[in-house]
Amino acid sequence: MSSIEEARYVLINAKSGTALDLSGEDNRSIIGYPRHGEENQQWETIRTDAGWHIRNVAHDTYLAVDGVARDDARVIAREEPFIWHLWDDEENPAAIRICVPDTQHNIDLTNYGDSEPGTPVAIWGRWNAVNQTWFFERGMSSLLR
Repeated sequence: MSSIEEARYVLINAKSGTALDLSGEDNRSIIGYPRHGEENQQWETIRTDAGWHIRNVAHDTYLAVDGVARDDARVIAREEPFIWHLWDDEENPAAIRICVPDTQHNIDLTNYGDSEPGTPVAIWGRWNAVNQTWFFERGMSSLLR
């Protein structure tokens, strides 16, 4: 269980400091990118009975796994909602793990949390890795409500 509420956030990777970004190149790929706070980096959390939907503010698309949950499956934006579980990290309770239900897979900034702009975001099996944890930041920009 996490301390997250239904709200608008910018999701920051705990290792790289880059934001979870809906790529402007295709409006589908999810990448790590330097934080700028525009709407393609803003995500709304929506609580459901089964978990959470995470919706992009710019395009009203949802964070999802491309295909089935397996190591290195890319995280994408799609029109249909996808269920996630949000858990406080055991090592750093201020950080959140974004998990695929009923699996050991977490959202992971690939290449061990590479801060290079455009680094792909995928899911990987859970391990003690800071690049699998995220800070949910509110009020970072005047664009945030």
